[in-house]
Amino acid sequence: MKNSKLFLLLILLFSGIICAQKNDTKITVKEKGKAAKTVEKQENLPHFIQFGIMSKNHQAFRNKYKIDVKYENCVISPTVSKMAKENNLAIAKLLTEKYGDSWKKELEIIPYGL
Repeated sequence: MKNSKLFLLLILLFSGIICAQKNDTKITVKEKGKAAKTVEKQENLPHFIQFGIMSKNHQAFRNKYKIDVKYENCVISPTVSKMAKENNLAIAKLLTEKYGDSWKKELEIIPYGL
């Protein structure tokens, strides 16, 4: 009993530390024929959740719609799967209400769960 309480306390402690961390990331963007520029990555944008080891660049979509795509590990638990589906459906609903179906062509992927 004592060990289980200690284990739960440690899990809560570490999850709180991880959630409290802020990830200020700066990215250097180099375009052909142009000078390199450093931009701050927008970490707090609403985002579609995708799974797998392959990822695409969605910069144009991110800039236009202010929605990001985050790629997660390819191992999916039932809980994470449900959370991702609910998240992606909510974002898709908002985008469809605001822009119709045009955003789907510009995203170039089918978000997980749609």
